[in-house]
Amino acid sequence: MEIYKKGEGKLTRRVAFYGLLILIVWGFKDLSLWLSRWEVWRHVLVGGFPVPVYEQRLTTGVALCIVLTVVAAYLCFKWLNGPKIGQLLIDTETELRKVAWPSWDDARQSTVIVLIFVAFTAFYLTVVEVVLKKIFDLILI
Repeated sequence: MEIYKKGEGKLTRRVAFYGLLILIVWGFKDLSLWLSRWEVWRHVLVGGFPVPVYEQRLTTGVALCIVLTVVAAYLCFKWLNGPKIGQLLIDTETELRKVAWPSWDDARQSTVIVLIFVAFTAFYLTVVEVVLKKIFDLILI
């Protein structure tokens, strides 16, 4: 299993993989719950011990979903380490390292300014709506 440009873009590849892995596990966990509607997928395997992530007993449906999860995780890993996506993630990490992130004081000041502007805009639109409603009520009634 060859990784495209090994050692570059480690952080973005890791974040992308684990984010997609969470979605994959969540999706197949829901699939296992959906499959449990049918009797054929509820057959208990190996004593039916509880599977931690799936929070269910080991049944044929859960076993199928575990196999599908492993296959999907492998395909996701291969996809993220291919030339096209791998280069995109490497370039993304390179560009993110160039970003000049604001200090906490700058971020706090900007947030306060945005909140004040949003409050002013909400107040202004409320006043305009009330005034226009009264004008239209006088005209139409």
